[in-house]
Amino acid sequence: MIDKAVILAAGQGNRIAKASQTPKPFLSLDGTVDGPCFLDWHIEQLAAIGVREVFLVGNLVTTKRAFKGPRGCRVHWILNPTEDLSTSGSGHSFWYALHSEHEILDGHARVVLMDADILYEPGVLHALGAPSRDGRSRTLVCGDYRESNEEVMVFGKDNRALTHGKGLLDTSAGKALLPGMTCYGEATGMVLWEPGDHALVRGATDWCIQYSTAKTRTEHEDITQRLMLADRVSPSVFHELMFMECDSPEEYAVLTNEFFPKLRAAVA
Repeated sequence: MIDKAVILAAGQGNRIAKASQTPKPFLSLDGTVDGPCFLDWHIEQLAAIGVREVFLVGNLVTTKRAFKGPRGCRVHWILNPTEDLSTSGSGHSFWYALHSEHEILDGHARVVLMDADILYEPGVLHALGAPSRDGRSRTLVCGDYRESNEEVMVFGKDNRALTHGKGLLDTSAGKALLPGMTCYGEATGMVLWEPGDHALVRGATDWCIQYSTAKTRTEHEDITQRLMLADRVSPSVFHELMFMECDSPEEYAVLTNEFFPKLRAAVA
């Protein structure tokens, strides 16, 4: 289904982890000292569907911790050497991954890109990695979304993801404010790059880092947007599968006390 995975794990997550001094990718999912962390979950689930290599993009602190993948899955650290992480976004980390010695986008592998601070039911990987009929890359979308102008929504038509962003949804009517487009749901930050799009992804990433207004603050969603404009992205929409992103202390409390126990029970 998926050959390689790039996990963006360079952020410190200061809003959540400042008191504990624990980088967000290493935070315990069950709230205990020895509990599994976000990266433990990703590596286990990715290896279970046959991913051969996992590339963790970390900072000067996170790359010091070793991870060993299950049999048949190798785990590599790639360093984002930026000392002031406030000037570095997830797109910047992805750029370092693509310019590493690993040749991640080799024109042959199916490569998934994801943030470290998400937790999901394994079925979402199957939804994202299902065989492509048209060769286009995919962005994973949660179809069970809140009608909010704060969350990043994905819009398009004819099974094509043409744009995403905030404030483009009429929350009172649940409709897209874009003529002729449908709101597919909320973006999860997980993208599958198909081999035929690898050259385009590399070019778009280089352009974002060199020329975009945000410079190195650019996020990997900015890169995905350019692939959408090139009509190379399909929405892969899932329903009734557990998925959660963790950005605040309040969300982390929900994750450890409610979400992860339910998730662990569901996959047991």
